[in-house]
Amino acid sequence: MNALPKRPLGRTGCNVSVLALGGVTYNFLPDAEAAAVVHRAIDLGVNYIDTAHGYKESERKIGPVMAERRDEVYLATKGGSRDRDGMTADIEESLRRLRTDRIDCVQIHDLKDEADLAAALAPDGALKAVEEFRRDGSVRFVGVTGHRDPHILAKALREYPFDTILCSLGAVHAAVRPFHETILPAARERGVGVLGMKVMAYAFLKDVAADALRFVMGLEGVSAAVVGVDNIEQLEANAAVARECRPLSDDEQARLLAEAGRIYRARADEAWFIKLPGNTS
Repeated sequence: MNALPKRPLGRTGCNVSVLALGGVTYNFLPDAEAAAVVHRAIDLGVNYIDTAHGYKESERKIGPVMAERRDEVYLATKGGSRDRDGMTADIEESLRRLRTDRIDCVQIHDLKDEADLAAALAPDGALKAVEEFRRDGSVRFVGVTGHRDPHILAKALREYPFDTILCSLGAVHAAVRPFHETILPAARERGVGVLGMKVMAYAFLKDVAADALRFVMGLEGVSAAVVGVDNIEQLEANAAVARECRPLSDDEQARLLAEAGRIYRARADEAWFIKLPGNTS
């Protein structure tokens, strides 16, 4: 079996597999089945594991695998708190759940607007907590994530030297509210590692899953596509696509974006993950 290709993750000095395992939706599986998904991902060559403090049971279910295989992966989690004390509690609990003494990257999760960014970067904001854990070696890198507004994320990159950014780079977003045009140049200028999420757009693109994955992996400057799976079969199918790592042709990309736009228009009322804060459009 061919190994999964790896790419540099910005200026971190780490090389990560082009396919990363997202923290949802396998976390809804029973404990043993969820652990089997994580074990299988690592066996297939996935070396980037993504989770979050707020993903229900995800961290706890990853924990037993990390207790055995922590050195094989780049482990990233996210905290949703915006204040220092809240983020400190998030990280402490994440370390316990994940059964590790170190996390490769803690990300300020889901920045929505100017007020959100200001709170996280304030003197008593969440970022201060991440920096404290970074100083004691419990955290290596600091990242930022966002689902909805690329301009807020670009501003975050200008205001603080984040190591990584995880944002919505899937075909549905590209067809409706593109992130890549704003984020990729800003990240490249600052050496920030880029992770693409919303690859399948919560199964909106399940019938064109291979092309959806190829689209994100084919974006210049993207280190890895972060994809959640329901089971090992989906994971193996994604890994097969990632091993080839073949970008879409211009015609294939045009067809995918047209289909993604059509699906969005038919299901816009369900697409919370693409709506701007305070806006239902």
